[in-house]
Amino acid sequence: MTIAASIDVVWAAYTAAVGTPDVAGAPDSRAAGCARCGLTTAVMSPVGQVVSRRFTGYESWTNLAGRRLCAVCVWAYRQRPLRTETHIVTQKPPTLTPADSTLLHQVLSTTIDPGTAVIVPLRPGRKHLLPDARWGTVTVDDAQLSWTSADAHRLAVMRRLRAHGFTERMLGDDAPPYAVLRRLPADEWPQVFDDWPRLTSWRRADPWWEVGLRATRQA
Repeated sequence: MTIAASIDVVWAAYTAAVGTPDVAGAPDSRAAGCARCGLTTAVMSPVGQVVSRRFTGYESWTNLAGRRLCAVCVWAYRQRPLRTETHIVTQKPPTLTPADSTLLHQVLSTTIDPGTAVIVPLRPGRKHLLPDARWGTVTVDDAQLSWTSADAHRLAVMRRLRAHGFTERMLGDDAPPYAVLRRLPADEWPQVFDDWPRLTSWRRADPWWEVGLRATRQA
């Protein structure tokens, strides 16, 4: 059995980090399959040994009749860096790459490839984001963000304004502060005033705003 047809983000990440999973074939019943992904590996673990009783992230689980988790999903829940660091996952070829602000900006400077998943913990350590990740989206705490060409344009605007010296706090204001403007050449003022309102929709959409700030920070 191959995983190519059914590969999800977790399986691609595992393949990149660990190697090809030892797949045991189709389960003989739903109860025998992995509770998260429905597949089976040579080693399966009881759900209660992997996630705590306080665990609530069942939204992405596809086989709630299952009582065990496969080795791939166990790995996804037990790797702390996957909960605390930004990662980029690709499907073909499978890659799992920790992303600093430079790489994050590179990936988000255009629409996200449908074979790429971006995982950005906004409150590191609080959520298991990789198991919820989807291809072609940005996964943050409690949300899946589409990333359109308009978002890529806003990211370019944010980076341009930060290069002028506007801080993250300043960018959240309704108008550019004069303390920074007066240090800029007068011929750059029209661009600043044109750019500023282009971030209005992000200022009202916190997850996109936070991802944009992370992607425009100096590495």
